[in-house]
Amino acid sequence: MKINLDSDNEWGHFIDPDSFQIVEITDEVPDRSFVVFKEREYIDDIDRTVIQTTYGIVDGNKLQPMNKRELSKLMSKACAKYIIDFEKLPPKIMVEKKLITDKPARLAFIMSNRDTFHLKIDKTALEGGNPYEIINSIMENQDFKTTMYDREEKWKIEYAKSSRAKCRKCGSNIEKDTVRIGEPHYFEDHLNYRWHHEKCIFLQRFEKENIKGLDLLEEEDRKRIEEILDS
Repeated sequence: MKINLDSDNEWGHFIDPDSFQIVEITDEVPDRSFVVFKEREYIDDIDRTVIQTTYGIVDGNKLQPMNKRELSKLMSKACAKYIIDFEKLPPKIMVEKKLITDKPARLAFIMSNRDTFHLKIDKTALEGGNPYEIINSIMENQDFKTTMYDREEKWKIEYAKSSRAKCRKCGSNIEKDTVRIGEPHYFEDHLNYRWHHEKCIFLQRFEKENIKGLDLLEEEDRKRIEEILDS
């Protein structure tokens, strides 16, 4: 199927359900492919440009749109078939939660920083095989990291090392030596942080133990942050 995207405002990729390879959409998209494409759209009411995402699957010569949950279910079936056929996890697939005996496996297909699909692999999908046993065996034999549940989840607070980083909330630069707060995220399995101004984060929603680096702040800044956290 041919998908024509406006090069200025639209872009997207398709995922081969047999190999889980991610391919940029430039023209033809093969049948049965999972499709994710995005469009910039200016909204007058809020005076800003937002990104709209469309999910779907190519069925014959038509794109069948669906929501992310529906597409995740199809990906789960394709992932289970890949595991049966190749006795390994597909590319970009990681174990999202600790495996539990006789329970479905919770996996994640990390297409990009902004597009992670949550997959559920049960005995039915694995043709009666036990997800705990099968995936544990795969993890033991793969020579690269396959788990997400032991990743860093704590936010980080520190003084900005330069003025280059932009706040993910307001888009302005965070001035050097001012307090900045970082949300952990991973790219290609490497930990990075999305930085925010102190004023751009609703700190009251955090517990002290969920923010690391407080003890490294100067006393005045530390006390101010702790008072907000305790409020």
